[in-house]
Order: sequence, then C-alpha cells, then structure tokens
Amino acid sequence: MDKRLKEYDKLEGTYQITRIKRLEKLAYIPQVIGIILVFAFFTYLGGAQLKPFYLPIFISFLVTIIWILVIAIEFFVFRLMEIGFRKSASAKFLMASRSMKKSYSAIVVFGVIFLLLFTPYMPQQIEEQLSITGEITITEEEAIYFTSRDRFDFTIVDSISVEVLDGEGRVDVSILTESNYEDRLFGMKVNRNPGDPNEASYNDVFEYDMPALRFDEYRLVLQPEEPVTVRYTIDSNLPPSRTYPFALLSLGFLISYSVFAFLMFPIKKKHSDEAIYR
Repeated sequence: MDKRLKEYDKLEGTYQITRIKRLEKLAYIPQVIGIILVFAFFTYLGGAQLKPFYLPIFISFLVTIIWILVIAIEFFVFRLMEIGFRKSASAKFLMASRSMKKSYSAIVVFGVIFLLLFTPYMPQQIEEQLSITGEITITEEEAIYFTSRDRFDFTIVDSISVEVLDGEGRVDVSILTESNYEDRLFGMKVNRNPGDPNEASYNDVFEYDMPALRFDEYRLVLQPEEPVTVRYTIDSNLPPSRTYPFALLSLGFLISYSVFAFLMFPIKKKHSDEAIYR
C-alpha cells in the first residue's frame, strides 16, 4: 500500500476499514490455497506423468483463470467499499486515481491478449512452431519420433504426410506407438484399417488424418525399397476449443476492468479539488 494511504489509515483508524481489510484477507487466503489444490487435482486427473513427461494443464489453467477473474471482481468490490468508508478526500482521490491507472494498464494487456487469441495469427504461429517437418535421404528404415499431443495438452497431431521427391522409389509408411515399435508389432500400427494409406511413391503422396488419440509417444516409420529422398510433415493443430475460452476470459477481464475504471472516474473527479496529495 502507498505510504500516504498508510498515514491516512493511522489518522482515520475507522473500524469499518479495518474490518474490510480483515474480510479481504479471509476471502483471499482460502481461495489462493483452493486454486493451488484445484490446479493440482485437475492436472492429476488429466493423466499427468513423469515418464514420458506429460503435464496436461489446459483444464487446470482454464479453471484457474476463471477463479482469478472471480477474485479480481471481489477485489473491485472491496476497493469500492473501502473508498466508501474513507473520510479523507485525499485518500479517496489517491485510491481512485491509482485504481484507474492499474485498470488502464490491465485493459491494454487483456485487449492485446484477446486479439491474439481470437484472431488466427497466434494459433497459426503456435501450430507452425510445434509441427515437425523435414527432408531426408533414406537408405534403410528410418523412425521419426513424435507425440500425439504436446506435453501440456494444448495442441494435437491431426495429420501426417510423406512425399517421395525423386526417382521411382516407394516407401512403406507405418505409424506406431513407441512400445509397439520397440517390440516390432507392425500389425498394431495406427494406419492398419481398411482404406488407410500405407505407402508413398513419387506419384502418390502418403496423407493420413490422425484420429484424436490420448497422449503417447509415436514413431513415423519409413521403410524404403531403395535409397530415396522424402519430405515428411507431422502437423499439429491448435483447435479453437483451446483458444476461444481464454479469449473470452480475457474479454471478461477487459470488461471488468473497464467497468471498475468507469466507477472510479466520478470518485476521482469528485474529490480532485479537495485532495492534498496527487
């Protein structure tokens, strides 16, 4: 708290202000503990594990942000109550002025976050960074490692393509879990169903839409008949269901801080002429 407000506290010493601050602490402490516990609970429930490392925080993070929004609204209510019980015009002016400055900063931050999440630019950049692509010359079996989801459960691999770039070569393509690959269980490959592609050639690109799989380690296994150069792409997708909830929450923060600043403005204006400190 600002030193000048502490001085006003000593001078005013009202029972109501002391009570409000005590209630504020009693409200915040259990909620902070609750946030930590709920975050850990939902992360564990989502299948968190150390080996291979997987920390599914999407649901946990979403619930946490919702709870923080609730706490922010509680903060606004407590500040309005405290200002209402203040006797000094200077204290009311200082609190309203500081609250407005913080609100303006928050409005800018959450406005930028909303635009980044609601427009396709940021999701596309994330997808490009997490997708795997490469061009290699293979003379024998090559196994490319990937995971079905990112390790924090935001993106999911939705398609895989393999293209032969030269010659008349042909490449057998198999998608296996890491354990099945180690045990050489090619009969258990993901693309084993009737109609699924199983090879790539110069005139026939391997294109496969991955099903929505739980997190696991996988291998894209390429087995050429002869030395050949291929280009492979493992596309990750960040679906709107992963970004829009946070975009809406950022909009909720933006609206909440805008309303708070709107409520602070007449208080600041009313006490500006009487205030000693500015």
